[in-house]
Amino acid sequence: MKKYLAIAFLLLFSSMASAQTDVISRVEVLGLKNVKEKDVLSAIVSKKQHIYTEETVRDDARAILELGYFEDLEYKFNPRDGVLTFTVAEKPYIEKMDFKGNKQISRGKLRRESSLKEKQFFDSAKLEETKLKIFELYADEGYSGIELEVYPITDDKTNKMSINFLITENNKITIAKIEINGLKSFNNRTIIRQMKNTRIKKPFKPEGFRTDLKTIETFYVNNGFMDYSFIGSSITYNDERTLMTITLDIDEGPRYKIGGITASGYEALQEKTIKDAFKLRKGRIFKQDELIETMQGLYESYSDIGYLNANINPEFKKDAENGIVDINFAILENTRVYVGNIYIDGLYSTKDKVIRREISLKNGDPLSASKVRLSMQKIYNLGFIEGVEPKLIPVSQDTMDLEFNVTEGRPGMISAGAGYSSVDSFVASLQFQYLNLFGLGQRVNLLGEFGQIRQNYQIDWTEPWIFGQNAALTLSLYNVDRIRDYAGYSSVYDEKRIGSSVRIAPRLSDTFSVSLGYSFENVNIRLRDGADGRAVALFNAATDISKDNISSILASIAYDTRDYYFDPSKGQRESLSFQVASKYLGGDRDFIKTRFRSSWFFPTFWKFVLSFNLNLGEVEGYNGQDVPINEYYYIGGVDTVRGYKYNTNIGNTGGARYMAVFNVEYKFPIYAEKNRTILQGAFFYDIGGSWKYLSDVDLTLATRDPDSENPSNKDRLRHGVGFGIRFATPMFPLRLDWGYGLNRSRDDARTSEFYFTIGSMF
Repeated sequence: MKKYLAIAFLLLFSSMASAQTDVISRVEVLGLKNVKEKDVLSAIVSKKQHIYTEETVRDDARAILELGYFEDLEYKFNPRDGVLTFTVAEKPYIEKMDFKGNKQISRGKLRRESSLKEKQFFDSAKLEETKLKIFELYADEGYSGIELEVYPITDDKTNKMSINFLITENNKITIAKIEINGLKSFNNRTIIRQMKNTRIKKPFKPEGFRTDLKTIETFYVNNGFMDYSFIGSSITYNDERTLMTITLDIDEGPRYKIGGITASGYEALQEKTIKDAFKLRKGRIFKQDELIETMQGLYESYSDIGYLNANINPEFKKDAENGIVDINFAILENTRVYVGNIYIDGLYSTKDKVIRREISLKNGDPLSASKVRLSMQKIYNLGFIEGVEPKLIPVSQDTMDLEFNVTEGRPGMISAGAGYSSVDSFVASLQFQYLNLFGLGQRVNLLGEFGQIRQNYQIDWTEPWIFGQNAALTLSLYNVDRIRDYAGYSSVYDEKRIGSSVRIAPRLSDTFSVSLGYSFENVNIRLRDGADGRAVALFNAATDISKDNISSILASIAYDTRDYYFDPSKGQRESLSFQVASKYLGGDRDFIKTRFRSSWFFPTFWKFVLSFNLNLGEVEGYNGQDVPINEYYYIGGVDTVRGYKYNTNIGNTGGARYMAVFNVEYKFPIYAEKNRTILQGAFFYDIGGSWKYLSDVDLTLATRDPDSENPSNKDRLRHGVGFGIRFATPMFPLRLDWGYGLNRSRDDARTSEFYFTIGSMF
């Protein structure tokens, strides 16, 4: 027994002794000359009093090398004294770099473009990069024949280096001629026109030349030459080495037309969907771009139904002798991917449900790429979200979690300001808007406007999901006092409107919505003291001084595919609305007002957007009643045909039952922030007219004769052009427009109008 206890004691003592020698007593770094030891020690995990492990020290060695200061490293641990030693071989430290012989390119530019820098450690790969960059810089200036020598000198004691670059610039060389061997279907000039960077009488640029070779290849494969190949190139110089001739050797190969186009291996998509994606057509010349577009369309169709891992491989069967190629798209659908959990990250004031209810996917749905994009658009259209980033998180072979990382913007603001428009002259305003009340996505708007011609007080509140259902509820109260012009005369009558409305707007789908509502308003019309006598006579002959209660039902239907409601770049919006006022609803007036609006948005290039808008309106009384003066249509001004005064220059200035307006705008960005355009410019063209009776409708352009000499002009169309500035505030857009009337009457004192207003035109 004692024997066994002695053995156990010896084993325990031996283990303890071994453990003691595995403790690091000191870490030292040998071989340092220009690197401080503390910089190395701060990069490693092994420290004094730490247990030594081989794995940790190997990681430490890797971390030291990644500092970029050393060419080589060895490490050693002495178990007897616990010292861990790293022995390093430092890279030379670049103390000075100089350039000699350079005349065409400054020393400062050469230093800036160099990958090697003074006060850094030498790297052979960066030296090669620097040499290549010097050759490219000179080639861009036309000196493609330079000679470059590099002389690095290292002081062995200090390990500090100086590098001298000796440049022999030689003559400037320009391209004298470009020859292409192997041409059969095109002439030399046609191919040279494809070369945008390599031009006769211009310097030779190697990078541009490589780009041009790819451009020539693209030209050929988009003109049926599927087997085109670039064989090689050569450059010759004149005796003075000032001119070069570039020779390209190519093999065009046969030109192919498309024979059969088929697809195989598909089950999830209908044959019609597959064929609709085909941009290639039988009998046409093969084009590589159309092949790529076809494959992109097929991938999009599959990603829309959850087949994110589908593989599409085009197979070609070529008949070179007859120039025919049959194409089969071999499809491997792989596994369908479904949505797992949906996470929303980044919210700090908004309730989770406000974002979640805008997501067009739910757990268990096929993971549709188009529905992910649609969800992003709907979240942006809340108005208070600055960024949405989707992220797919693989869970299994057929399931991915979906995460939306949301960046909230400012949901509300108080603004005060003043503006001028030709309709309302100078107006001061105070407005409070909040788009995310209580974090529930509710919108509230309080507006007060104060001016000589208009005073307006308005309250709007919207709950976008009333009782948790996909329908918006909007309540409005307003009190508007306005001085109105009539029949071309200024400040003829006062219009006071006090009213309220309630609307509920169910969303039938992501694109269709309807709206039903009720409004009641009290309208008081009275002539102004001092109004022009001729205007008063016209007014009294056409309408009555009245104080009416107008009770009406409101209804509309809309189709909307715009990508971003506040500043669309693509999509369309069609809407048809009705207002039916009736004595049976407790009012004093009977009329029906109908309005149709169609707006289209087309991206052109970069962020330039071309938009079109058509606005048609009709209003008619019934039960023997005429239309109230305040419900007529009036054309001209900031929201219809710019370049003309509101209710003065266009159509029946006493009010019209029919109106038509067409607008074209071309918007372009001026300043953007956080991927959102803040300041835009716009050019526009407007044309429109208004008519008292349907028989008056005249779709010809008015002349510029004075109205007194050509009375029929009042029923003809007026048009105008102009430009404007759009400024996107956090809550609403501001518009500043200048319009020029192209066919205002010659007796008009003004030919243009200036407008400042809040809100988008369409």
